[in-house]
Amino acid sequence: MTKIIVYLTFIPWLLYFSSLCNNAIKDLKENKVTKKWIKENIFKIFHFENIILFAIFIYFSAYYHNADQIWLVDVLLFSAINLYLFFNRYYDKNRNKGKIGTNDISTILILLLITLIPFIYYVSKRNHVVTYYILFAYSFFNYIISYIAININKAIIKLIKKNNEK
Repeated sequence: MTKIIVYLTFIPWLLYFSSLCNNAIKDLKENKVTKKWIKENIFKIFHFENIILFAIFIYFSAYYHNADQIWLVDVLLFSAINLYLFFNRYYDKNRNKGKIGTNDISTILILLLITLIPFIYYVSKRNHVVTYYILFAYSFFNYIISYIAININKAIIKLIKKNNEK
């Protein structure tokens, strides 16, 4: 039963992370990533207000790990934080209003493969707290992960075009 509950806690995170990556893909498509752009958009790229919520989770999971109901606190806190952040995204003034096109499907598939890594870790190790830490890191570094996925996609497309020319 506990495994099922932990799997259910991944749903709010997936909602939040997918909305973050959706926004990041649209931003990265429209803007060339340079030092100047990063400097101007640092608070758009890294949501520093989320660090407070992540720190609360880390505080409870690290300092009260021997408490009787810490498993329940971890699960509820992780879910509540991600639900709050997901709904809060609708009020974000930095949200990109653009659309994801069909040419972005391969980038989204690469992002899905990258997203599977923490879930594979959880299935193999059954350590939900470390998995939650990894998922929080994914949320915080979503622009970097999206940028990597976009560049992997571009490299694959170049490779396919190069092989088709031969």
